[in-house]
Amino acid sequence: MFESLKWRRETLLPDLGAGLSVALVSIPEGMAYAMVAGVNPVYGLYTGMLTTIVASLTANTSLLIVTSTNALALVTADHLSDLGRDADPARALFTLTFLVGVIMALLGALKLGSVIRFVSREVMTGFVFATALLMVLGQLKDLVGYTSTSQYGKVAQALDTFRHVPDWNYAETIVGGMSIVALVLLSRSRLKHWAGLLVIFLASLFVYVAGWSQVKLVADIANVTSGLAALPTPILPDITLMPALMLGAIAGSVVGLAESSGIGTAYPNRDGKRSDMSKDFLAQGLGNIAGSFFQAMPAGGSLSRTGINVEGGGRTRWAGVYSGVLLALVLVLFGSYSGLIPMCGLSALLIFIGFGIMIREGRELAVSWQISRLNTAAAFLTIVIAATVDLTAAIFSGIGLSLLTYAVVSSNQFRIVRMIKNSDGRWEDHPLPETIPSNEAVVIEVRGTVFFASVYMFDDLLPSSEGTKNSVAIIRARDRQIESLTALKWVVKYAAKLRSTGNKLMLADVETETLEKLESFGALDELGHENVFGSQPTIHASIEEALAAAEVWIAAPKPSGSTDQDPE
Repeated sequence: MFESLKWRRETLLPDLGAGLSVALVSIPEGMAYAMVAGVNPVYGLYTGMLTTIVASLTANTSLLIVTSTNALALVTADHLSDLGRDADPARALFTLTFLVGVIMALLGALKLGSVIRFVSREVMTGFVFATALLMVLGQLKDLVGYTSTSQYGKVAQALDTFRHVPDWNYAETIVGGMSIVALVLLSRSRLKHWAGLLVIFLASLFVYVAGWSQVKLVADIANVTSGLAALPTPILPDITLMPALMLGAIAGSVVGLAESSGIGTAYPNRDGKRSDMSKDFLAQGLGNIAGSFFQAMPAGGSLSRTGINVEGGGRTRWAGVYSGVLLALVLVLFGSYSGLIPMCGLSALLIFIGFGIMIREGRELAVSWQISRLNTAAAFLTIVIAATVDLTAAIFSGIGLSLLTYAVVSSNQFRIVRMIKNSDGRWEDHPLPETIPSNEAVVIEVRGTVFFASVYMFDDLLPSSEGTKNSVAIIRARDRQIESLTALKWVVKYAAKLRSTGNKLMLADVETETLEKLESFGALDELGHENVFGSQPTIHASIEEALAAAEVWIAAPKPSGSTDQDPE
């Protein structure tokens, strides 16, 4: 990383150009996402400064842009609204940002980046779709100038809004509607990357020229100034609020990291080095911690603004640094003008972005339904929970559903075969017999991932020993497939069952770690040390050793009426 921090003159202009593009786009989007969070729009601008700079300097994915995102804004809104009236909402926001940063940094430092991969792509798609839906529904009030009094969630509030069309502010509805039309048209032109900035500028100009005082402006809800006073001043997190915000911080961390997990793949490093997800997590954590002291919202890797950085010609991580510096410079020089932006224009931008996300993710869900209906059903359930309960519940439900579907699929992704050595000396797979033949050794191998739940299926899948005498079942136990407590107990029980009917169980290809666990559990004494054969460098050598011992045992005379078949 430190090698890539070197400043190069030949990349200055490309990085400056890309940084300016990111900075300008961050003005309307940053303010819009702050609206989603229900906080002062200027905090969205502050998030694109120090947070972005620190994360750009420390990220492993060199062109990654860390800033405010839709999903994190929604999580923020959910948890700030749950605080009592005595809590200072601004201090609570910065405290939440600090906690999110600490959790992200810890996950990165502990190299737990790969853990996020256990959340299925389908569930993540459903979650992104749900956040976009909630964003669209949540912006209707500012788009049309009517605030619903319904207490039953955003879906009910949206329906109530459409039932009160006569109560809409028609000036705001016209400006918002025209903004959406303009965004649609510009998104299909060469100016698509600048569509948001252009529409916000045109909407502001239209309202100013028309003199429509009934249109709510940013200045009506926030005091945005120019000059050095426009820059954020240092502020400390409120320790007393941390317990109440911890659940939101965990949810925000999961959301932010999940959103950013695919950015390194979508926009790989120019030097060809593979992105390290854990290091990117650490960078996002450091960015949030730094930003929390300077009035920033919780931030994560932004796919859209990373894309603008790449398409704008960014060459190195300095493009992200320049974007933060240039955003601060624009705020110092022109900050007061942002007060002229109509709130309905920002709402139109968010609704346009939200519909675009819903269309994209909806198409992916349609494809995933054809591939994995179980995972896609979990995604749909995540959407329903988000729309009817809240986003945090949807986040943790989605994680739980992903782990549950993983467990269900893993528990069935194995098969059991019989291995027979042919005349050429090679081992071949054969179907298992229904019953173990008497006076014969049967080599059995378990293939694939063995989840602890899979063990309960063994009794139904393995050959029956009913009516069988003087036989040996040799189970090849490689890859530590019997290390769970459930599996160890089953092995001991199965060995006792075979022994009680005059047969024997042997284990082959047992790895050293498994041997140690068998011994610590006491299973090695139950099985008999002579019946457990460790793994060997030569393939199948352990099986052949076990098979030779089994043939000796089968041929040995047995005491009449004895169930203990080991010879003296």
